[in-house]
Amino acid sequence: MLTIGNLAMRLARSQFSSNFFACAGYQVIDNLGFETVEAGVEAAMNAGADIVVLCSSDDEYADYAPAAYKALAGKAEFVVAGAPACADELKAQGIDQFINVKSNVLETLKSFNAKLGIA
Repeated sequence: MLTIGNLAMRLARSQFSSNFFACAGYQVIDNLGFETVEAGVEAAMNAGADIVVLCSSDDEYADYAPAAYKALAGKAEFVVAGAPACADELKAQGIDQFINVKSNVLETLKSFNAKLGIA
C-alpha cells in the first residue's frame, strides 16, 4: 500500500484495499503513510511489490496518482483505491486500474492473477 496524504482517507482506503487483495491470498504490506510519493514507491520496490495501491483522498489523487505512476515506470501494477472525480483525467495519462466498493472483486482479482501469471 502506498498511503499518503489525508490521514482518514488513506487509512480507510488502505484497509479496504488490504482486505480486497488479502482475500485472494496476496501478501499485503501496509504502513502508516509516506511523506512523498517517491518514498512510497521506493519502499514498494524494495519490498518486491508486484502491485502498488495508491491510498489517499479523491482530491489528492490528481497530483499523487500521476507522480506515483511515473515513478513506478511499469515496474509493478499500479492501482488507485477509490473512484475519484478525476478518473477520466488519470485514464488519459495511462492510469486505468481502480478498485472501490463497486468493483467486481472476483473478476478484478482474476484479472490481477492473470497479469501476474498466477493460476
